[in-house]
Amino acid sequence: MSTQASKPVYLYNTLTRTKELFKPLHAPKVGIYNCGPTVYKDIHIGNLRSFTTTDWLRRILEYNGYEVTLVRNITDVGHLHEDDDVRGGEDKLEHEARTTGRSAYEIAAHYTQQYLRDSDEMNILPPQIVPKATEHIPEMIEITNRLIEKGLAYVSDGNVYYAVSRFADYGELSGNTVENLRAGGHGRVQMEVAEDKQNAEDFALWKHGDATRQMNWESPWGVGFPGWHIECSAMATRYLGEQFDIHTGGIDLVFPHHEDEIAQSQGATGKRPVQYWVHNEFLDFGNSKMSRSVGNVLLLSSLKERGIEPMAYRYLLLTAHYRSKLNFTDDSINAAQNALNNLRADIAELPVEEAPASWSEEAQRTREAFHEAINNDMDLPVAISITREAARTNKIAPAERRHLILDFDRVLGLQLDKVAPKAPVTVSDEAQELVRQRDAARSARNWKESDRLRDQLKSMGFEVRDTPQGTQLV
Repeated sequence: MSTQASKPVYLYNTLTRTKELFKPLHAPKVGIYNCGPTVYKDIHIGNLRSFTTTDWLRRILEYNGYEVTLVRNITDVGHLHEDDDVRGGEDKLEHEARTTGRSAYEIAAHYTQQYLRDSDEMNILPPQIVPKATEHIPEMIEITNRLIEKGLAYVSDGNVYYAVSRFADYGELSGNTVENLRAGGHGRVQMEVAEDKQNAEDFALWKHGDATRQMNWESPWGVGFPGWHIECSAMATRYLGEQFDIHTGGIDLVFPHHEDEIAQSQGATGKRPVQYWVHNEFLDFGNSKMSRSVGNVLLLSSLKERGIEPMAYRYLLLTAHYRSKLNFTDDSINAAQNALNNLRADIAELPVEEAPASWSEEAQRTREAFHEAINNDMDLPVAISITREAARTNKIAPAERRHLILDFDRVLGLQLDKVAPKAPVTVSDEAQELVRQRDAARSARNWKESDRLRDQLKSMGFEVRDTPQGTQLV
């Protein structure tokens, strides 16, 4: 069987607001950084859309022959509540520890394990590198020091702030320039006003930590903890270098998180850190973004309790383009479960044989269409449609169809390789005689006798299908 050849890959770049030809910095190697979970509560299925989108991007690039290094961090300190369910800028881990009486480290470890289990059940390939923020404090301090030395950050009462107005390119990713922010263009001006800041739009690189906190570290500016944004700059630089190919995450991270990452990383090195910014849209539930602040989160475990498989949720995500909002409803998830079951049933009908030496003309045409779809800014709705059609077409031999679908599933990740072929049906002489009689009745248009014989065959445990070749028992 021929190996997959690389073809042009196009991705929508949030930074340039255009779909661009993907050109990695050091082909065939590709570096991707994906913002991982803040492990203070359950990971909900809206979070999982982001991680699954990145998984598909990785699989698509590997399908094209690229060697991908994926870094997805664990945020286990420093993510402050700004517009979520707790006001006042308290660290999410510390808030959970204070309100539950548990250790912040214990909470982080518990929800990290849950996230890893959910990711595995969603068949999300494990990243090559999974760094924890708490294990990279020295790197954060180093970048913060560099920003101070370059005049882009300042120290105030044990806190270190990034002086946004001193970074000329601020706002390129999100459109939230300093002028827009000062004009009230984004709520963060109201959220982050602090007496020790020079300007309201400045953001924290390091925060003074009082004695009530469980998570504090020594620094040149006193005991404290890192800001959320500096964590990803430090970990991305540590593992992917000062410049890397792709940064992914949910659309809600464009501002302030990713905008601030650019300011920090580019401010420290003078180089554009990320070449392509790829963001997925929200998962809506009840016609609003799934989030804790709205109180409409749904967990993967909740779906399983309702008899919905994680793979059915993955299938549902395939039916909407990653840059489109997807409204989660009972009808949509049930339809996805049914569609997945039907696809599995189609595959089970296909025999397991050795792969052909090369693809047939029709299989190759189908494969080209699939390849074009996935390379066109991850058009997975078209890709899954092609897969469904390939499972049932009579233009491709059954055994080759199985190999073709499993080739597609290297990208789709629906675990279709686990579908066992249907065991051959053993038909007794008595049943074969009834089939002969039924075919004769149908030829004579004796529908009453045909139905009687169908019922008799069903009573013997057979599923009866009418085909152009006559009665078929399954």
